[in-house]
Amino acid sequence: MFKKLFGKKEESIRQLSDPKDLKVGDMLELVDSFGLPKELRGKTFQVMEINTYEYQHEKVTEFLLEGPEQLPVHMSVENEDGEKWINFTMKLDREEVEELFDMDAFGAVFDEGVSRMPVEVVGDASDYERWLGKSYRQQGEWNSGYFYQQDKRNQTRNQYEEDGSEPFESVSLASDDDMFSLDIEVWEDGTTDVFVGISRPVADIKGLYGKT
Repeated sequence: MFKKLFGKKEESIRQLSDPKDLKVGDMLELVDSFGLPKELRGKTFQVMEINTYEYQHEKVTEFLLEGPEQLPVHMSVENEDGEKWINFTMKLDREEVEELFDMDAFGAVFDEGVSRMPVEVVGDASDYERWLGKSYRQQGEWNSGYFYQQDKRNQTRNQYEEDGSEPFESVSLASDDDMFSLDIEVWEDGTTDVFVGISRPVADIKGLYGKT
């Protein structure tokens, strides 16, 4: 499979040891672990895009992955107290959000201030194995930022640069064990995007394959 994607010459494969160094066209293989959602378990993904979320105090690189089922999966890499984690998120449509969550509690997240009401999963979650926690709590207030459909890892931060960027507001919710996330993004035109996510140790990556 890798020969088909990267070509037959061995020199076309560059060595990678850290997921944060992935580039468009590179491949990522995950372990066959029941700790992962079935859509990720033992699968190999290709990096299709690298985008950037810029906030007041940080810049987050997002890798858009596509696997054998052509399901778009978003991935970011996080360092926490010297330990590296990979965060996978999947976008939900409006109908899925309304079916899965307590909408009174979900709607309270949009009110001013930090909602203390837990957002519980009340619908049938059997199709979202290992993507969902039982309930989520809001983690701080809404943040403003800019989204760039480009890789800005090697660029000097240019906070709130409007050229080529899209402004948005976002808020994150997390499960009690911090393993599962619920992220909400509201864009300038009023579009609202909702993502469910799972955090996993970087050891869940079985292999990284770089295309030169």
